[in-house]
Amino acid sequence: MNFFNAVEKRYSHKERFLPDEVPPGVLESIATAGIKAPTGANRQLVHLVILPDRSAIDPLCALAPTSGMLTTPAAIAVLTDNRLTPKGHVNFEKEDYSAAVTQMLLAATAFGYTSLWLDSPYWDPEVNKKACAVLGADEHYHLWAVLPIGLPDGSGTRREKFPYESRVFYRRFDAPAKRHSDEMDVI
Repeated sequence: MNFFNAVEKRYSHKERFLPDEVPPGVLESIATAGIKAPTGANRQLVHLVILPDRSAIDPLCALAPTSGMLTTPAAIAVLTDNRLTPKGHVNFEKEDYSAAVTQMLLAATAFGYTSLWLDSPYWDPEVNKKACAVLGADEHYHLWAVLPIGLPDGSGTRREKFPYESRVFYRRFDAPAKRHSDEMDVI
């Protein structure tokens, strides 16, 4: 699947997953896409934990039992290491994890799987601390998101995106963009 097809097909799958295993090589490729994402000051703060099956997922799911986590056959947890930001320097943890997650979501789609950027269950500091412990990460790590990955059990609900012309502008914010290329019709 080419990049623009993956962009078009990607959606946040918030429903149930089929129990079909995600091959280890696919999970490793998705994780590789995440760690290849750009990082602020090249600090490479993002660390990933591949959760290849229910026995690895269930302890984390017990802390945040969302519909996707209850049925996903695999997942990837996204953490950052706060020791990699020197004192007095700009902290890029949010930007770095966001870039990694975006690339992994597109990679999962390119392999024919669906996923979801699941972060809200870990906003609570106590849940985050417990989740890090479940994952074997010490107090220097922060869990930002978990991506359940699998085949959808059904077609999935896709939300409509606003049209290009209402969100993209040329030269000035009050100059709506018009597409100049038929190649963009891929998206």
